Parts: sequence; C-alpha cells; structure tokens
Amino acid sequence: MHRRTRRTTTALAAIAVLTAVATACSGSTGTPKASSSKKTAGAPPTSPAQRVSRPNHEQLDDKARRLLGSTSGPDADDDGFIASGTLATPGQNLDETIEPGTALRVEVACAGEGTVTFTVVSGTARAVRRVNCAQSVPKGLRVTTAEPHLAVRADSATPETVGAAYVVRRADRG
Repeated sequence: MHRRTRRTTTALAAIAVLTAVATACSGSTGTPKASSSKKTAGAPPTSPAQRVSRPNHEQLDDKARRLLGSTSGPDADDDGFIASGTLATPGQNLDETIEPGTALRVEVACAGEGTVTFTVVSGTARAVRRVNCAQSVPKGLRVTTAEPHLAVRADSATPETVGAAYVVRRADRG
C-alpha cells in the first residue's frame, strides 16, 4: 500500500509540474479565466515578467503610436505619408511598394521601460536609432531606398516591457 501511495504522489506531482510548465510556455493570448482562490500544489509563484499580460503590451503599443501623432485622415497623403504601424519586439514590418531612390523620413517611438533599437533597411541603405522608452519624444531616421522595399525592425533586451511604433513619410514633404 505504501508503494502505491508513493507512486500516485509522484505521478500527481509530475503532472502538476508538467501542467505548470506547459501553461507558462504556451504563450496563450486568450481571455484569462476567472481566478481561483485555490493554489495549485507544486506551482511556482509568478514572477513580475510572467504577470505582464498581452493587453498591457497592446496598451504600450498604443501609447507609442499616440506619441507619433495622427497618421490617418484626409491630410495623411498631404504630408507624404507612406506607412505606419506597431512592431513586436523583436519584429519587422516590410513594405514592398516603395520605389528605389525615394528619400524617406521614418519617425519611431517606444513606450514602457527599457530601450528599443530601430533599424530601417532598404537594400544597402541602413539607418539605426536606439530609443529610451522612458523619454516620450519621437525620434527620426532618414534613409533613401536602395531597393523597392523597406524593412522597419525593432529589437529590445526587454521585449515584454516595451511597445514600439513607427511612421514612414517622404522626406521632401511635411
């Protein structure tokens, strides 16, 4: 009887650990379930990094986008507007509709805690800017496209605590 209880306890502990690991590694962005007052046996306490939720990250992206100002509406084409968006970190957005030789002004912003390194690449043309997310001031990069595409990349050592956004405009306008 003692052996059976020991095996059962070992099996239950293994299942609890595997469940905790699978849940932590799943990266699920679904709606969280109502919290339970019962604690799972064997589950480790959550760290601050694990408590960062996807909606919080989306709020950081929205804050970064707002730092760049309005990028839509009737005057978007008047100021040389080409593209805008938010970026996952690490992440990249690619625009394949830009003609080679186009002079561009790329404004970047980030929100949250940490820094983001923005890289704008078109063929051999490249511009890099590191931005401190605690400073709520957009930064600019200039690049002239060398190929018919433009990649805007963002990278951060603390991707879970930053949001990133960009706006691309023609440099000869606005």
